[in-house]
Amino acid sequence: MAINPWPLLRNKSSTRSSRVLRLVVHGRSGGEVPVCLTTLVAVLQQRRSSPVQLEVLTAEAPEPCPTASTWLVPLLLWPGAHARIDAPAIRQRLRAEGKEVTMLPFLGAWHHWWDAVAAALAGLDSKRPVLVHHPLRSGVADRFLAGLTDRLGLPLLPFDRLEDHRKTDPEAQPLPLTLAPNRMTEALREAGGLPPLLEHSLTRQALIELLAALP
Repeated sequence: MAINPWPLLRNKSSTRSSRVLRLVVHGRSGGEVPVCLTTLVAVLQQRRSSPVQLEVLTAEAPEPCPTASTWLVPLLLWPGAHARIDAPAIRQRLRAEGKEVTMLPFLGAWHHWWDAVAAALAGLDSKRPVLVHHPLRSGVADRFLAGLTDRLGLPLLPFDRLEDHRKTDPEAQPLPLTLAPNRMTEALREAGGLPPLLEHSLTRQALIELLAALP
């Protein structure tokens, strides 16, 4: 990248290869992981020459973590319960196992990430776009969503309110704002527009560069 996206982070180890990346992802039912995530792991391991693992929230049991210093990275777009409760609980569990763990903010808090998303949205040919996101509890995420709406310059709408929105604006084109394929992207597939962000070349490469740049 042209700039250092992690100016406040320092490498605690003498060799880059000793720092593990453990990526917290939602996964699908039964712990199934979409191909876009497994290939992301392979690319990052090659770029960093160090282990990259997935912590899948829907899996029955977590993958063992190496005895090495670890970046715990919640690849979560929204400040919901997974980011606020589950990710800190994973950090606590790993530390209780004797691991040296540093947890980063969830992905949705990364300014460089949303810059890449904004660039991807700018390249779309959509007349009446509305960004559709996973439903969140009111109050906790309201301020976050308001700020993101201003940043991206497009309205955001929870998936469970989409049908009502279509009744008042039938020409609106819903664009799913999600990292990997899920039930929401499948339901909106015929609407066209934005693919999952890990299947969009610009946002996928931006995430690779951000994660590869971690010390």
